[in-house]
Amino acid sequence: MHMQSSESEPVMKELCSKILTATDVGVRFSFPTATMREHFKLLEGSQSLDFQVMDKYSKVWTFRLYTRKNDGHPKPVLTKGWLDFVKRMGLRVGDKVIFVLHGNHNDHLGILVKRNLKLLGSEHWGDL
Repeated sequence: MHMQSSESEPVMKELCSKILTATDVGVRFSFPTATMREHFKLLEGSQSLDFQVMDKYSKVWTFRLYTRKNDGHPKPVLTKGWLDFVKRMGLRVGDKVIFVLHGNHNDHLGILVKRNLKLLGSEHWGDL
């Protein structure tokens, strides 16, 4: 039996996830190029785009997505707002960040954070 979700049920679609590196937590977040190309449209001639995400506490964060001029290898990164998020959330190397779309019309961009916890010899991802 297949159940359809009702309009009132929250829908969530994962855009991308990444396990954080030392560069991600100390300098800038290297954003997946494929996700940028599929979901973020920079204006012609522009190298950056500011966008907002909501965390699980309903706090809105503004990040700047920045790319290099070379179109072949844009190497997108999150600059403005990212390190403040890292500090406020207490993120560290090895944590996982997941960007998601919320809502029945994919109208809210969200961010989830998980930490790899070792419990009784097995690994679990816990929410932060």
